Amino acid sequence: MNTIIKQLGADTGYLLSSLPIALPAFAITVTGFAAGIGTAVVWVGVPILAATLYAMRGLAAAGRAQLAAVLGEPVHAPHYRRTDATGVRRFLAPLADGQSWLNLLWGLINLPIAIAGFAVALSLWAATLASLAYPLYAWAIRRATGDGDGLEHATRWLGWGDSYTAVSALAVLGGLVLALLLPLILRGFALTQAGLARGLLASLTEHDTPHLPTRSPAAEAEITRIHERLSA
Repeated sequence: MNTIIKQLGADTGYLLSSLPIALPAFAITVTGFAAGIGTAVVWVGVPILAATLYAMRGLAAAGRAQLAAVLGEPVHAPHYRRTDATGVRRFLAPLADGQSWLNLLWGLINLPIAIAGFAVALSLWAATLASLAYPLYAWAIRRATGDGDGLEHATRWLGWGDSYTAVSALAVLGGLVLALLLPLILRGFALTQAGLARGLLASLTEHDTPHLPTRSPAAEAEITRIHERLSA
């Protein structure tokens, strides 16, 4: 249970905090790319594109830092293209770097997914908490308006009557169902968004990272015996 609650908190935090990163990333991507391509014919757009790619490195790093809590493992920073040149050629180096362009692609397509995840997480949490706490506040609404909120129609259809107890029981029951579905739904949204981010922000690095060989238990035991003989 503790693991589920902890993961639910991580997924919720990821979905709610991704939008503040996705918004400036999208704005920089669209504005910088459009301005750069539009003025590239007179070479003004070339440094604009390079500056855009540099700016996206910072936002990509922020997006990458969020992934470990969702995926359960660290996501390493990419190896950007290095150059020994100085001055203008060094500044324009991101134009020849594949990961820099993947950062730009991430900035473009991440926003609609981040908006959907943010909306789903916020609305589900609001609906769940409002349903579970219904008996604590609904009476005040009824007293203020002099009318119900429509749930009494459902309780009458179920044969429960239209008493405040029956309406509250139905609301709490719905809240419990939402509480059970909440971890599954948010986990699905978080994994989808995090998987896309990992594929665009770290795939080149993970592909190039060599996998170190592992030792078997027998080999470890043999190495231990050799060390003991040498130290004897």
